[in-house]
Amino acid sequence: METFDEAYFKKLAHDIMFDVNEEEVKKLQEEFKVLLEQIEVLDEINTEGVEEMIYPFEADTAFLREDVVENVISQEDALANAASVRAGHVHVPKVVK
Repeated sequence: METFDEAYFKKLAHDIMFDVNEEEVKKLQEEFKVLLEQIEVLDEINTEGVEEMIYPFEADTAFLREDVVENVISQEDALANAASVRAGHVHVPKVVK
């Protein structure tokens, strides 16, 4: 099983702009180890001959509904309160690397 050291989690947290302390990093390491162990158990299951599922429910579900377009506003109205607009879109500063 692959292990991930403290530096890995600190870099990951930094990359996604999270502040984590030492205690949180240790907890993340423990939780991730459990997750990897669970994945190993799933990998051991023999799925030969099992048909892939396209939809997770065998029967049709009643809670799905058709999308109906209602209360449409114009692009101009949608962008009216945006702080910055470029090429007809809301412009926001880049937040990921």
